[in-house]
Amino acid sequence: MVTFWKNMISSQIGKLDKEKSMVLLPIAAIEQHGGHLPVGTDSLILEALLERFANTKEFKGYHVIIAPQLWVGKSNEHLGFPGTISYTAITLYNMLKEMVDSMVKSGFKKVMLTNSHGGNTDLLNLISRDLRIEYGIDVYVFDWWFTPFWQELLATEKESPSPYGVFHACELETSLMMAINPDLVDKNAITDETPDEKFQDMKYLSLFGPVNMGWKTRDVTKSGVIGSPSYATAEKGEKMLQYATDKLEAIVAELLGFQY
Repeated sequence: MVTFWKNMISSQIGKLDKEKSMVLLPIAAIEQHGGHLPVGTDSLILEALLERFANTKEFKGYHVIIAPQLWVGKSNEHLGFPGTISYTAITLYNMLKEMVDSMVKSGFKKVMLTNSHGGNTDLLNLISRDLRIEYGIDVYVFDWWFTPFWQELLATEKESPSPYGVFHACELETSLMMAINPDLVDKNAITDETPDEKFQDMKYLSLFGPVNMGWKTRDVTKSGVIGSPSYATAEKGEKMLQYATDKLEAIVAELLGFQY
């Protein structure tokens, strides 16, 4: 069974076998996505993924509960661009901790922090260990931006030549939004911008590492785009959404059977 926490009756949650249950806690963002995508892009994509996941996937003998999504995340790198809303790291940390504390009080022992915004990544890796130590529960982080999650699909679908063609308001995100809600995409405002020139003589430094840097969005882009959205299509977006749904199924199945 896959269901949304918000749709369940209290007694139903209470009766679940917590030894065979896992909570997915979605965390996203409200932030600028260039001139062509809505500020809720990360949240809308995650919401669409989880809705398709809930409607099409089932785990026999297990219960997967999708908790209420945190629509605002840590997006201070985008502040200064209109429409961006951000929590500080400590605020987001405390909100996540208090939500998980409530889940533990309901008896849950396995939680997967399910993230769709790169600015949340470091904090989620940090808090996952803290939650594990404090509560003794199983805590996982599923983060598709700064992991190899998309690489298998992008090997055949990515057309943008820049290594930064898929990063922010990019070919991937724009394709997904074209498939999920094309009315929210302003195709006339699409522009490509990547920081290849800035890093072309660098041997170690890049936005991907191995040497990272503290950066704000305006350090690497004027438009707010880091990528090549001109290569986006709705057809690609549909493939990407189904790919993500199937991959999430495989990830959840593996974690349900894993023991610390």
